[in-house]
Amino acid sequence: MTDKKTFGSFIKAKRTEKNYSQKDLAEILFVTEGAISKWERGVSYPDITLIADICRVLEISEHELITASTDMDTRKMKQEARKFRTIRDIWFLAPTIAYGVALITCLICNLAVNHTLSWFFVVLAALICAFTFVPTVTGFFETKKLLAFSVSTYLSICLLLFTCAVYTNGLTWFLTAAIGVLMGYVMVFVPVLLKRTKYARHKYILSFSALFALTVLMMIRIRIRHPFMLDNAILLAGYGFVPVIACAVICTFRFNAFLKAGICTTVIGITLYCANHVIAALFGPSGNKPYQVDFQNWEQCLDGNVQFIMLMLFLLMSIILFMIGFFRGRRNN
Repeated sequence: MTDKKTFGSFIKAKRTEKNYSQKDLAEILFVTEGAISKWERGVSYPDITLIADICRVLEISEHELITASTDMDTRKMKQEARKFRTIRDIWFLAPTIAYGVALITCLICNLAVNHTLSWFFVVLAALICAFTFVPTVTGFFETKKLLAFSVSTYLSICLLLFTCAVYTNGLTWFLTAAIGVLMGYVMVFVPVLLKRTKYARHKYILSFSALFALTVLMMIRIRIRHPFMLDNAILLAGYGFVPVIACAVICTFRFNAFLKAGICTTVIGITLYCANHVIAALFGPSGNKPYQVDFQNWEQCLDGNVQFIMLMLFLLMSIILFMIGFFRGRRNN
């Protein structure tokens, strides 16, 4: 602790800032006025049991009391923390009150015009959905806020879709829409949610695999009402997803990043080039001759020429990446 004179001057300055007399401070701390006078004159220090009460009354930290100086950094942090809490409370209360006013208004209008509750439930579901986005429910969670946000917003969207489906007597499309929204959420949130878990290295494998499973589920759901070649469609989806999942697997291996990039570029280039052949094999030829390459006849072979050039560019990029990876590997060794 600092010398008694400096300590006493600090206590007096803080007491004066609070507009307390020595008598007022003594009554609050349950000590004698003479004790306050001794502290401020540098005759003695206060009892250690009074430190917490002195800090509370004078609104200073224990560090400031012991060092007899104002800790500007700490005070600035506390001020910023108070501002943040104020902004957070406003961010929560302002839209919540607005949603409440809108809900009550729609309730009254629906009852006044239709004499029953009908479209009000659509408004209710829409406002619940809006609430999960802004201001969100993450304020009620100390940890895993992103998980809370993704789950709450997805469920609220499904609630809105279900309410609209019931209101329009169109429940047949609800499941399809819910699966479609879930596919978007899996693509956006699953890699981020897995980033800090033991599955972090496999986050893209799991994400793309889940997307493939949902794609198959979507096809099965559509097939119930609209007949089509389901088996071939699933094979085509697998043709699109398997190379992507394979690239995600390659990226988990611990070797030169340029070599991995070269392999992935080659796989994707060949997959794109062969896509039309696979579609023709699964669903029959379209009547045109895909990938007919003839650089002397661009008018009739435009698609084939362009696809061939794209394949060559992919392969050229792969070769460049392989060379960079090879020479960097030799240099590191």
